[in-house]
Amino acid sequence: MRTFGVVFFLGLSACSTVTPMQTASVVDPGHLRLGGQLSAAGFCGSIPGGVLGMTSCTEYPDGIPLPELRLNGRYGFARAFDVGLSLQGQGQLIAPERSFQLGLTADVKGELLRIPTSGPTHLVSVGLLGGAAVAGRLSLPLWTQIEWGVPLFYGLQFEHLELVASATLSQRFVHSPTVSPSTDTARVGFSLGIFKRNPAGIGVQLGYLTDPTRFSNGAIQLQVGLFFDVK
Repeated sequence: MRTFGVVFFLGLSACSTVTPMQTASVVDPGHLRLGGQLSAAGFCGSIPGGVLGMTSCTEYPDGIPLPELRLNGRYGFARAFDVGLSLQGQGQLIAPERSFQLGLTADVKGELLRIPTSGPTHLVSVGLLGGAAVAGRLSLPLWTQIEWGVPLFYGLQFEHLELVASATLSQRFVHSPTVSPSTDTARVGFSLGIFKRNPAGIGVQLGYLTDPTRFSNGAIQLQVGLFFDVK
């Protein structure tokens, strides 16, 4: 079956996601899952900051961020393991230096535990991801970014739905062509989501992404995506 990913457009986004949307369960061996997601932040920074507070969680706060788009692909390469690749893009309005960001993220995920019951199946899985991105404007030097992270997933799998809670610890390195020194920032993220499965379909997720040193000033994100399994 040939397929493609469809995503929804939502408001403004102030902070790039770390882990692409995915279930705690892995893609079946030899199968491919394609899709996409869009992330929008409904709150970022302190309430007194108003609209300007929306820029306080981004690594390049010189404009108003637009929604972040990711196109995803996952492949089941072994029993209880899958691998993923996603392309990420995000723009900014009224940004003098960094009007766009483009990135690529690769990750691998393995199921640690699967416990069937008379009700839902309980799942625990862990992943490892790495990514790189560039941000800038044409004719100006580019900012570069490297990131690695470890996401942990817990899922309740029903016949056609999967409920997923996840936590991610990551480290982000950003090199600036004009500002010294470069930044090295730890990030933590938490999310709760619901995904259609068997067959794969729409997913909706609510998350919180922040720097641990200013935990209360993180971004509350709404993420919506659509995914299809290719037999």
